[in-house]
Amino acid sequence: MLLRIYGFLAAVVATYIVAVIGYSQINLLNLVDMGIAVDFAMRVQTLQHDLVGMLDLFLPIVIVALLLAFLTGALIIRRVPHLRTVGYVLAGTMAIYAVIVSLGLMMGTNPIAVTRSAGGLLSQVAAGAVGGLVFALVTAKGSAANSVIDTQADAAKASG
Repeated sequence: MLLRIYGFLAAVVATYIVAVIGYSQINLLNLVDMGIAVDFAMRVQTLQHDLVGMLDLFLPIVIVALLLAFLTGALIIRRVPHLRTVGYVLAGTMAIYAVIVSLGLMMGTNPIAVTRSAGGLLSQVAAGAVGGLVFALVTAKGSAANSVIDTQADAAKASG
């Protein structure tokens, strides 16, 4: 259980950081396209600002989205345990995609400006995929131990 909590926290942090990096850098790229000079120091400063500035709004959204996605994914993955890693990567991807679509439907426009372009949308759902992969990798050892116990229990039932 503790391994799943660590895995979840690591997935949330990874998703948040990758999403904010994508958000910040794509916004800066849009400034460059408008002819505004953006140097490396400004990129770092903007990233630091966004990492802190989005904590109160975006981080809770990521937490809820990944929690729901990983719980749902776990139910499906029980049926197809050999697709565990792929399942959690897809769960993380769909969690962020569902948030983006839901916010867009509720507000009439997408409040996450970078997701209005294909590249921006891809950067955000890729962050969810990274989170899913992190969760799958961190919790893999516990999952392997559980599958050995399940296999031994199934063998004991069959023999006895």
